[in-house]
Amino acid sequence: MSDLKRREELGDFLRTRRERLSPGEVGLPSADGTRRRAKGLRREEVAALAGISLPWYTSLEQGRDIRVSEGVLDSLARTLRLSADERIHLYKLADQGMPAFPRDAYAEPDFRSLQPVLDRLDPFPAYVTDRRMTAVVWNRAAAELFGAFDAADERSRNVVWRMFTREDYRRIFPDWEEAAHALLSQFRTRYAKYLDDGWYAELARELSERNPRFREWWSEHAVACVQSGEGVKSEAGRETYSSLVFLLPHNEDAILTVYVPAGASAAPEAALLGAMPGASR
Repeated sequence: MSDLKRREELGDFLRTRRERLSPGEVGLPSADGTRRRAKGLRREEVAALAGISLPWYTSLEQGRDIRVSEGVLDSLARTLRLSADERIHLYKLADQGMPAFPRDAYAEPDFRSLQPVLDRLDPFPAYVTDRRMTAVVWNRAAAELFGAFDAADERSRNVVWRMFTREDYRRIFPDWEEAAHALLSQFRTRYAKYLDDGWYAELARELSERNPRFREWWSEHAVACVQSGEGVKSEAGRETYSSLVFLLPHNEDAILTVYVPAGASAAPEAALLGAMPGASR
């Protein structure tokens, strides 16, 4: 998208969100003694409520080439009562990065709706982890490969905790040190992203006390993004798997991990596509 087109989209987006709000919704008098010609809020009302100048806000709606700070975007998002998705869209149109949401700004999605998808992926072991890297839904094959996930115990479902506290994981992962180090690097990235969430620091403290490898690697401050290709094998050694990871929409930290037999004749992506709901068989 060209800069001009992006600015035009930003102006149109602000205008439509301004026009959908009534004065009463933002605490303004619904009538001021004269006939109200403007649909929704007036520009001057949005500017005043957001704490910015009218000429500056007008320039935004007119698609002029001006730079917008995160503070102004946050103020506009609050004033215009934007949803989480709309706030992200606003940041993209303003050529900013992802907005920083307060920890409890909006609820996590109901991951249980993904259970039928995971069940259809069986016999491929598959599970979904949330932003804390805790398994929230999984299928039968995943429980057989990695051991049961206790639905009532969040700590026992955390994949980082399991990696560094379960002895059977040293047998499941052929190169445990490489896999564990990579997982810790991903966790360190999440830790930095959610510094205001004390849960991450508490987990790191407990694992540092329990596992010398975790303590040693934590001090390295290695970071990494999630990657596919991690190898695992069943405890009986009958099957070897390679992982595929998929980012889920509307939740940048929710990840679907699927393990495909390494010796599968068909491409893993094709095999997965055939297992998805609605696929022809």
